[in-house]
Parts: sequence; structure tokens; C-alpha cells
Amino acid sequence: MIWKSTASSVTGRSHLDRSESGQDYSRAGSIRIADGEYFIGLAADGAGSTTEGGRGAEVACETVWGCIINCLRHDGDLLNISDDEIRGWVTTSRDAIAAEATGNGKRMKDYACTLLGAVTGNDHTVFFQIGDGAIVVSAGEDYQTIFWPEQGEYANTTFFVSDEAYLERLRILHAPTSPTEIALFTDGLQNLVLSFSQKKAHAGFFRPLFEALRRDPGNEFSDFSGQLGRFLLRDDISTRSDDDKTLVLAVQVAG
Repeated sequence: MIWKSTASSVTGRSHLDRSESGQDYSRAGSIRIADGEYFIGLAADGAGSTTEGGRGAEVACETVWGCIINCLRHDGDLLNISDDEIRGWVTTSRDAIAAEATGNGKRMKDYACTLLGAVTGNDHTVFFQIGDGAIVVSAGEDYQTIFWPEQGEYANTTFFVSDEAYLERLRILHAPTSPTEIALFTDGLQNLVLSFSQKKAHAGFFRPLFEALRRDPGNEFSDFSGQLGRFLLRDDISTRSDDDKTLVLAVQVAG
């Protein structure tokens, strides 16, 4: 089996109205190592109250991406990757953010961002997350969240890679399976695609998107990412959430 994936980030109206750039970022794709193929999906959301949250999100994703590639090449199998190594990925990304903040004469919290990640292959998957947003996987006819979005002490607050207690907020899960469908999304979508009363994902949102990606004739990233971006900008979605929105989708298909 091989992976098809796509991702899109769109700027929310709340930022557009203030002539600001979006603060979401994602990195996703597949990599073949030896005789195994792995999908890696990462998404991050810069804190709305920061000046450099978008840059923090980019640094976090790109740094963790490099850490994951290095680990897979060295360890050769996800089963060999420990929780301590995953904590090391996140710590390395935090150190990279701190270095950039220092170099620019800014504070660490100016680069505050959440972080979501999924790495799967060879019938094993690793998930990790700090903050809100969610990771959703197929579960029979339904879809389930890996971690429920974590909220802070006050409304519309959460936890960030830049926090002092970031390792206490880092959630990690190893699953002895490789889901056939995976989605990662930032908090701009969570109120639309999750039922908070039932604590479950809306299959009616995810199933058509996964089916469309599976039918798409392109390999890896194609114009489907543009279609996905236009979908996220639709009025019926934008009117329900004026925040930035990032959605990463991946499906297994026959090789």
C-alpha cells in the first residue's frame, strides 16, 4: 500500500479584516525507507495573540519533520521509536523557536504555537499533540479522535510548544495499526467537524473528503490541495469560523 496526501491552510477572516497573514502551517507527505513507506503529517497553529505565531508554527513543523526523517532512517521502524525520542523531537523544535526568538530580539512566547503530528507505517502509528485542534482516523464506518482538543484555563486558550511546561502537555500514543485514513486539523475547524457533546468526529464531513482524495488521479500532492483550499474558504464554512484553518488528509491506496 502507498499513501496519497494533501494539505491546505487558509487565512481566516479575522486576520484578513486586519490585513494580517495567517498563522497556521502544515507539512505532510510520504517517504520510502528500505522496503517500507511511511506517512508523516504535521500541523501547527500560531497563537492569535502573538506577533510571530505563524513563524513559530512553521519552525515547529519543519524542525520536527527533519527529526522524524532522521529517526526513521536511523531506527528503521516505528516500533523502535520511544516516547523519549518523540519528546526529543518536540524539544528540538522548541529550541529552534527559542534560537530564532533570541536572534530576532523577541520573546519565546511571541512564537507560541500548537503542534499535532502523526507518523504511520508497517502496521504501527505514532501520534503526538500539544494544544487544541485534533487528529482523526478511520474506525470502521466512523471516525475517532486520537486526543480531544485541550483547552486552557480560560475560554479560547490552549497550550503551546513555547510553554515552560510543554512536556507535561505533550500527549503521545502508539497504536499497533496503520489507519487507512488520517486527518489533522487546527482549531479553526474543530467546532465544525467535532461534536463536543458526544465527543466524536462528524463522519459526514470527513468521509466525502477522503473518498474524493482516493479518487483523485494525482500522486502525492496534486491540484487537490487547491480544491481543498477553496473548500475551506466556502461561505458556509467561513461564516461558522473566522479563524485560520488547516486540514491535512491522507489515505492508503493500492500500490
